[in-house]
Amino acid sequence: MLENKESFRLLYQAISELATEMGDNQFETKSISLVFLDMDIEHEHFDKLFLAFIQYVSRHKGEAIAYRDLLALIEDRIPRDLSLHIKHKIIIGFANNYLPELKPIADDIKSALYSQVNKELDL
Repeated sequence: MLENKESFRLLYQAISELATEMGDNQFETKSISLVFLDMDIEHEHFDKLFLAFIQYVSRHKGEAIAYRDLLALIEDRIPRDLSLHIKHKIIIGFANNYLPELKPIADDIKSALYSQVNKELDL
């Protein structure tokens, strides 16, 4: 079916278009896998981080889930420096797609981002 690089690029473009149509933007991550593709991060690192998040939420419930801990898990499992914005997209993406236990933290991140943008726009 997909035999060359251009075909894969077309498939990636289609997935990106669908994610955008679903509401993916700078505040909302609809596809965590797409974030990893965009950042050229290998699937093995996705798996390592996913497992770390699963283990973390199994040991921490509700308010015991800490933002700084999630950032540290990302930093420990991803072999390169990522901007804080990308780390936020990763947390939001895992909350939206796999780990609803992370939704309160994801909602806090989105609220902080909205507030920051509103301040910068003087709204």
